[in-house]
Amino acid sequence: MNQKGSIVFEAPGWDDLTRIEQRALIKLFGGGSLRTNDPAVVARLRLLGFVDENDALSMPGLLVLTLAIRRHQALISMR
Repeated sequence: MNQKGSIVFEAPGWDDLTRIEQRALIKLFGGGSLRTNDPAVVARLRLLGFVDENDALSMPGLLVLTLAIRRHQALISMR
């Protein structure tokens, strides 16, 4: 809960990603590919389990991204 008594969603994993890694997950969610991304970024996302062996968004990656979106929406609605 925050100071106003509203619940703020946690986004475990999301805050540990670099901005470049976050943008890569957002790109995959939007239907893009990781073809032009730095191979090190793709390898780290794969190591974390957020991207599968085909460089597609995995279920854990989708969960992390969904929780981050919900948290962002909750913060906006509190303004």
